[in-house]
Amino acid sequence: MDDGMDYDVQTKTSFQLDFDGSGEFNMLLLPDIQKQFVQHVKKVYEQDDTLGSSYISSDLNFQFDGRMVQLEYTFSCHDENEAEAESFSAYCVREVQKELEGFGCKIRKIDCKAGEADMSWLDQLEDAVFGPRNASKSQSKAEGQSGRTAASHRER
Repeated sequence: MDDGMDYDVQTKTSFQLDFDGSGEFNMLLLPDIQKQFVQHVKKVYEQDDTLGSSYISSDLNFQFDGRMVQLEYTFSCHDENEAEAESFSAYCVREVQKELEGFGCKIRKIDCKAGEADMSWLDQLEDAVFGPRNASKSQSKAEGQSGRTAASHRER
């Protein structure tokens, strides 16, 4: 039975700020509104039990295009398959949607694309603690062969 795998889910959430930008004065406020939006989203994510914990393995990257905002980050999780990992990442965003939209923005789209996580760091850690895997196999083979060699010399 498969216990699941580790996945990195590239998560993109698109927002539209509730800011019409009409008039010269309002357009001058847009950079401040964008900065406040970033602070608001970071606060919401930090306060959430899942999003504020170790599930997010990258920085929150914000890209602004006028009133449109795209938030991108990597969501790392252990799941049965890619579809479940993607669904879990989207679910976590939906769980804080009300708080996110409390700033005066609307979530337009949540896009999640899962890929198998790079777990080479774990192999390196295990090799450092327990010794290289190939070395233990080679050592076992060498011990087995040297045992057979000694026995075969004794039989002669």
